[in-house]
Amino acid sequence: MYIPITVDHIARVEGKGGIEIVMSDDGVKEVKLNIIEGPRFFEAITIGKKLEEALAVYPRICSFCSAAHKLTAVEAAEKAVGFTPREEIQDLRDIVYIGDMIESHALHLYLLVLPDYLGYSNPLSMLDRYRKEIEYAMALKNIGAKIMDYLASRPIHQENAVIGGFGKLPTKAQFEELKRELKEALPMAEYTVELFSKLEQYKEVEDKEMVHMAVKPRNGVYGIFGDYVKVSDGFEFPVEDYQKHIVERVVEHSFAKHSFYRGKPFMVGAISRIVNNAHLLYGRAKELYAQYKDLLRYDNCFANNFAQALELVYFIERAIDLIDDTLAKWPIKPRDEVEMKDGRGVSLTEAPRGILAYTIEVRDGKVAYADIITPTAMNLAIMERHVRMMAEKHYNDDPEKLKLLSEMTVRAYDPCISCSVHVVKL
Repeated sequence: MYIPITVDHIARVEGKGGIEIVMSDDGVKEVKLNIIEGPRFFEAITIGKKLEEALAVYPRICSFCSAAHKLTAVEAAEKAVGFTPREEIQDLRDIVYIGDMIESHALHLYLLVLPDYLGYSNPLSMLDRYRKEIEYAMALKNIGAKIMDYLASRPIHQENAVIGGFGKLPTKAQFEELKRELKEALPMAEYTVELFSKLEQYKEVEDKEMVHMAVKPRNGVYGIFGDYVKVSDGFEFPVEDYQKHIVERVVEHSFAKHSFYRGKPFMVGAISRIVNNAHLLYGRAKELYAQYKDLLRYDNCFANNFAQALELVYFIERAIDLIDDTLAKWPIKPRDEVEMKDGRGVSLTEAPRGILAYTIEVRDGKVAYADIITPTAMNLAIMERHVRMMAEKHYNDDPEKLKLLSEMTVRAYDPCISCSVHVVKL
């Protein structure tokens, strides 16, 4: 009988999950990521609801990524009813989504990941020695939240993004305020890149078979919305075909399904976006990518942390450019009328943690079918594989060290465990 090494609760991630590592005389016998939150029925509970009501429910899946859920659901709904938003409305939605990116990346990097590297158990204990870093974290978080507040009515569970556009738009002065604060935040983002460039990459996890998947941006620049998905093996497919290529399976030890591409685990997230779309970067982020390209390793999940730092720089610059474009077209009509039709719409976007997939079918103005696959649900299988690789390197070490390294492997993915639990179909 072998006593497993267990982590009952993975710290500093959203949701509740654990790790179980079972040893044998020959080494690691089994590794499980135990996702023990109960099933959540966000698809099922929206069946039969009016479309507008359902679109208010979906963002409640996640507080970290509520804007991502809102905007992906809205795009799927608009596709279902045959509506295409104006370019300026799409630009405004990009700005909202970027606010989500900035806030989420800043919180993950500084408050969830950095304590591990600096030898602290929590970010509050870092204050005496690393006050600047905590202040930068909050400043970056706050500008991301302010973007979502000004454009989408509040930082979480946004209601102002609606079918056809927005309920209302910020004033010109508010856009100027956001632009000014984004410019002030840019040096903090660049500092984040420099800081994380000096941290250990943990090369114990080197997966030469790792496959990365990301949305192919539709506007020719590194971004969030797209009509195709790129895979690092060279394959591309339309977003409407995601259920053919992203196959979910129930596993016995988890309330969340695992996802597979061509029968194997794959990764989504910041490093996956860089692997597939780095050639679309521009500005300071492009320069930093060229400088630190060797740290953005496709075969190391820990590179996801550094990729997020690089994205902070990019998305701040991108938001400034989009605000400039918006002000050049001012005033902008906030919303167009949308005629309700029956149909089926699919949207795949790049949430902070990776690809977020929505399918919505509309009949008589109500939701007839919904399917959601979150980034963490896509990452769980490969995350489990990489925890095993870490365990195989350190199974002879002190168990507490192995526990920490296993948690750090999971945290590199920036998982949202709560979002991933969508198992039961009613």
